[in-house]
Amino acid sequence: MIAAVPLMAIEEFDALLDQHGPDLETWPLAEQGQARELLKMSSVARTRLKEEQALSAMLSAGPASKAPSDLAARIVKKARESN
Repeated sequence: MIAAVPLMAIEEFDALLDQHGPDLETWPLAEQGQARELLKMSSVARTRLKEEQALSAMLSAGPASKAPSDLAARIVKKARESN
């Protein structure tokens, strides 16, 4: 039995991930099918997609909490007191 060879190279997959993001539904239709076939066959592609999905989720989670406005002054005060 001959193993199926994906029509998309991992380098092309990476470039499309960078360009279109981790949601394959937003990719050009011509590349969606090839990407799905590659994902079936390649653990590297699946890992890269999961990493991009995690990064995207983290970035869209919202801004991080801000430090109190007087934090720098309190740190400097504590540093001076410890000398």
